[in-house]
Amino acid sequence: MFKHLILLLFGALGSLLLNAQIPAIEWENTIGGTGTETIPKIKQTPDGGFIIGGASDSEISGDKTGVNYGYPDYWVVKVDSNGNTQWDLTLGGSGNDFLTCLDNTTDGGFILGGWSESGISGVKTSPNYGFGGDYWIIKLSGAGVIEWQKSIGGNSIDELYSIEQTLDGGYILGGTSSSDISGDKSENSDGYRDYWIVKLNSSGNIMWQHTYGGNQQDYLFDIEQTPDEGYIVGGQTYSSISGDKTENCYGQYDYWILRLNKFGNIIWQNNIGGLGDDQLRSIQPCPDGGFIVGGFSFSNIGGDKTEKSWKGPGYSTYDYWVIKLNAFGNIEWQNTIGGTNHDELSNVIATADNSYMVFGNSYSFNTGDKTIDTHGGADYWLIKLNYSGEILWQKVMGGIYSEFAGNIVQCNDSSYAIAGNSTSPISFEKTEDVIGFNDFWVVKLLPDGCYATTEICNAIDDDCNGLIDDNVEHICEIISVGPTTFCQGGSVELTATYTGTNVQWKKDGIPIIGATFSNYTVTTKGTYSCETFSTCDTVQSNEIFVNVNKNPSAFISPDGPTIFCAGGSVLLSVTPVAGCTYQWYKGATPIAGATSLTYTATTSGNYKCRVTKAATGCFKNSNAIAVSVTCREENNIIENTFY
Repeated sequence: MFKHLILLLFGALGSLLLNAQIPAIEWENTIGGTGTETIPKIKQTPDGGFIIGGASDSEISGDKTGVNYGYPDYWVVKVDSNGNTQWDLTLGGSGNDFLTCLDNTTDGGFILGGWSESGISGVKTSPNYGFGGDYWIIKLSGAGVIEWQKSIGGNSIDELYSIEQTLDGGYILGGTSSSDISGDKSENSDGYRDYWIVKLNSSGNIMWQHTYGGNQQDYLFDIEQTPDEGYIVGGQTYSSISGDKTENCYGQYDYWILRLNKFGNIIWQNNIGGLGDDQLRSIQPCPDGGFIVGGFSFSNIGGDKTEKSWKGPGYSTYDYWVIKLNAFGNIEWQNTIGGTNHDELSNVIATADNSYMVFGNSYSFNTGDKTIDTHGGADYWLIKLNYSGEILWQKVMGGIYSEFAGNIVQCNDSSYAIAGNSTSPISFEKTEDVIGFNDFWVVKLLPDGCYATTEICNAIDDDCNGLIDDNVEHICEIISVGPTTFCQGGSVELTATYTGTNVQWKKDGIPIIGATFSNYTVTTKGTYSCETFSTCDTVQSNEIFVNVNKNPSAFISPDGPTIFCAGGSVLLSVTPVAGCTYQWYKGATPIAGATSLTYTATTSGNYKCRVTKAATGCFKNSNAIAVSVTCREENNIIENTFY
């Protein structure tokens, strides 16, 4: 496979980064066959490489080396630290098999999880219990050899979404089930769908299991072990108070979070939502003992939601909704993050620097919180939040079509790896064409450490000296785009160059209302300057004096009637103005030689005089006087003879 490795020169980092902390792409890889690959999950492996897993219906083609058993199968790909494929493995039966989760194991192998509708066929050695899928767990060695596998299910639909190796060497499984007591299931369903959590030992045998739910639909999407060997569980609920649920939903789906002890007993629970639809996708323990929660929402303010949707009322598209809980499940802060189109969070993690990384996909252009346009349909949208949930930076990655997010992991060197799928050909950040309809798309980012650039006022340590916005040099300079002395009725444009976040123009030291742009057009006399300011500093510009010379007065008058017969005339006079010259006009045409204080008009027309100050060149056109010659002299004589 063609592999594109992006080489970065530190001298070019300034042009690659939007600010000092945004990580650039180290490498990226499109992995697939000629069919369709679903959204994968990724984990870093102990050797610095990565294990990537999803589902695929591709036959042997492209990067896929294994036959297709059904439609689709589990597909696992192992890559090295540079993204080069080391091996891939297709696992499935004759039906549908969807890999949704995976984890490293302490023996250097891997645990895979998802659900299967296949009976005994292909590589599947256990039957399907119900008419829907069962949990299907496979333990692999580090070389991709099956060590054991197990189907776990009841008489209906059982879908596994989360798997993790636990501190005792076993495994915790979390998903959703509509099965009653049957097969491996030891508790009836409370509603249409319930959370179903199963604890396995290291050999894959069931140690305990619990069904949690209310009278409607409850979908579990993430379960993580906590340091006390308990568990934090996240999903979404449509149930009212019933079964295990102690709170009603506010709107449609709400987040439903359970804190369990090591045996699966509920310590506390919290139903969190707004008046619309809120869907949880990710939850993780934090170093302070609390939890970071991520999902998406189209709720406005109401219920637990304290921020309105960026979409406005009546829209059913989503924003990211990130919530920080304390150790007791109480909300410490929340942030609704989005643009004016659809934004769907897939995964949120706590990072080594006590911040949070939020990953999903976005259809939004540069609106709301989103400062970067989408390239095509949906793109990866990655956001770094600080400890308080405020946006530090954001990054968009994708091609001209659509990319859909899987998950993000922080690597051992504090860099990041993200996985999802893509439908885009070579375009924007994508350097390889898709092989089929959807392929895995894996992106490795550099660490978001500090790369020294010039310090600017942006609440970031740009020069990497440990201080934020220190020694910021603000600039505010103004220049004129044309002469600064002109006559009444003229103007000059002044332009400001500044580094602050805002600018204010002043005349004679007094702010000009509304003059807050980089350009200002001056029409009146005065001393002009501007002021730039930000949270770091306020700086005054240089001053420019603009002189506006007055135009002279100009007034003409006749010494008699302005209507007469041919042969007649009228004397027009202009009021004298000291230091001025005069030019008489008939219509728009200057009259040759007519430059005195008077002019004798003998023909019809509109007459005026332009008065010009000799010292400045400023002029003014006088009022106009209409002169009409209405008859010929001989016509008057004939008319008097006959009448």
